[in-house]
Amino acid sequence: MAYADGTEDRVLAYSLELQGSPAWAPDSRVVTIAATVNGTPQLFNVPLDGSAPVPLVREYSLDPVWAPDGAFVAYSGRDIGTTFTVKAVKPDGSPQELPPLTLTRGARHLALMPGRKLLVLKGEVQHKNLWLVDLETGAERQLTDLPSDFVVRDFDVTPRGDGVVLEQVQEHSDIVLLELPQRRE
Repeated sequence: MAYADGTEDRVLAYSLELQGSPAWAPDSRVVTIAATVNGTPQLFNVPLDGSAPVPLVREYSLDPVWAPDGAFVAYSGRDIGTTFTVKAVKPDGSPQELPPLTLTRGARHLALMPGRKLLVLKGEVQHKNLWLVDLETGAERQLTDLPSDFVVRDFDVTPRGDGVVLEQVQEHSDIVLLELPQRRE
């Protein structure tokens, strides 16, 4: 067991070129990660018992997120232009059917909520709002109506699922005139 101060840590897997965010399986026995294989990110389950990583998805896949009940893992697929699809697999790697869902770049973070609901950022490349997608019916509901100058980069959900934190992008520039002393020639 590793402690918060970094003592007694141990390496779970060697030689994996990680990409994106990892996800804990609900049973806490594996961490699901994306690692590059021949130039393509693919999902692996890394067991915490020290055994070898197990391939889960052998196609382009990033940023896995487990359903709270452990029934499936959702992930973002390959970018096609400025969009990508959301896909899912069962714990054994077989496909999990989802309603068609295409998101724009800058919205890769996914959060699965109880009741087969998916929380996503959806909208234009530069301006997105938070949406809730019912994975049973495909119904989508917009949760926020942010002003156009409120640019969200990411979000996180509280452990109990009763709150959301948005990360706002703010770009500020200061222009400063520096008066240098005259050069003597």
